[in-house]
Amino acid sequence: MKVKQKKILDLVVIGSGLSSLNFIDTYLEKKKKVHVISPDFKSILKFKKKFKAGPLPSQMKGKNILIENYFSSNQIKLEKNCNALGVLASGGLSNYWGLQLDNYFFNDQKELKGKTFKLIEKEFVEFLKKFKIIGNFYSNEKLIYKNNFEIPTFLNKLIKIKDNFFKFEKPILGYFSKKKYIYFDQINENNDRLVPEIFLKKIDKRKKIIFHNYYVDKIVKNKGIIQLVLKNKNNSKTIHCKKIIFAAGAIATTKILIDYLKIKDEIKIKHHPRLFGLFFSRKPINSKLKFTPSLMQVVNKSFKKRFSADIRPGNKFITESLIEGFPYLYPIKFLVNLFQNRLIFSNLLLDSSYSNLFLKRESNKFTLLSKANDASKKLKEQSKKIFKFLVSKKVIYPFYKTYYPGNGADYHYFGSIPFKKKGRLGVNNKCQLLANKNIYIVDGSVFDFKTNKYPLGLVIANARRIGKLLSK
Repeated sequence: MKVKQKKILDLVVIGSGLSSLNFIDTYLEKKKKVHVISPDFKSILKFKKKFKAGPLPSQMKGKNILIENYFSSNQIKLEKNCNALGVLASGGLSNYWGLQLDNYFFNDQKELKGKTFKLIEKEFVEFLKKFKIIGNFYSNEKLIYKNNFEIPTFLNKLIKIKDNFFKFEKPILGYFSKKKYIYFDQINENNDRLVPEIFLKKIDKRKKIIFHNYYVDKIVKNKGIIQLVLKNKNNSKTIHCKKIIFAAGAIATTKILIDYLKIKDEIKIKHHPRLFGLFFSRKPINSKLKFTPSLMQVVNKSFKKRFSADIRPGNKFITESLIEGFPYLYPIKFLVNLFQNRLIFSNLLLDSSYSNLFLKRESNKFTLLSKANDASKKLKEQSKKIFKFLVSKKVIYPFYKTYYPGNGADYHYFGSIPFKKKGRLGVNNKCQLLANKNIYIVDGSVFDFKTNKYPLGLVIANARRIGKLLSK
């Protein structure tokens, strides 16, 4: 009787978010197909134990099941004091209203060489051009890419203000547009958002992508070949491959790898502690979008303890979240909605030194926890500074409201498997895991975004760099 030999795939990608799809877009320029492991979180997975999601951002309203499935499938327990989101949507976490590749990000990544930074910047510019992303990109104060968008005059004037403490700048928005100049209200929200399901339709290689509706239970190395043990509901299977590309996000990627490497140490997951701010604008900002993007970013000029905030118009999502956060407003809900075009909503983000998320492994159990720190106090101090500045420039009226969503309730998780020269839980300049050169990591796990608070563009550019590298 002839024994059937096991099929060994050349490469498998874990995750289906924007880092995964951008790796695939460049990798398939010279390859025929690629296998992707990613569960469809839109379907309800059945687990014995559910993990309750904490306070959700406005765009996740009513979608608790996505976060519950995320932590259940990754078998991670959330401690009571931890409000981590994990994943914001099927297909990965994506902040499509701001993606930057700041010139100063290189200062955050001490182990990266200048040549690597130049390659990442090159891929970022090519990405902007290929997909006609909205916004302008400057390198060393030189305009490299132009696809401008217009914002209201009373906000635009902030860019020209010279201040010793604050700097205002327009972000690059995560939207596609073939027009060279566009008012933000003309964006086609349903077709042009930079989110995985829409981006997948934009790349012409999607027919070469083979999706496996499973999550990764564990990986095992056996005589140079990597085995992926996959599960979904009551189903399980094993895939064998030569290389793995991790693009599952920092929490999931770190959990799988510390299990694979049998690491017992508590691992820090870096993030940007966040504060919601609500201001009342002196002038209306009209928008037809259901979820409006950031029209401006505010940063303090000092690189020490750097913080930044965005400015975005109010909308129905935001007013509903506002009322949910402050129930006493419910009796005047109609008034809140009536004046939503006068509301300015803001996410204020601290640098990664205030991170307080930790992933801990005990036997075969994993726990995500947070520890007490002064992030909430510091956030409110900085928010007050921004408020006073905007009042002095007559952009807003002199009253505001803030809300701290809890420890870990942020959009960005990163820095757990950094660029370094030695150790097991780290990568080299080619994003190869130091403990196994056949494992690559192209999500935010490898970066420490101290100064860059809108890191999606950097993650995308790096994923495209590695895709080209492995396609050769």
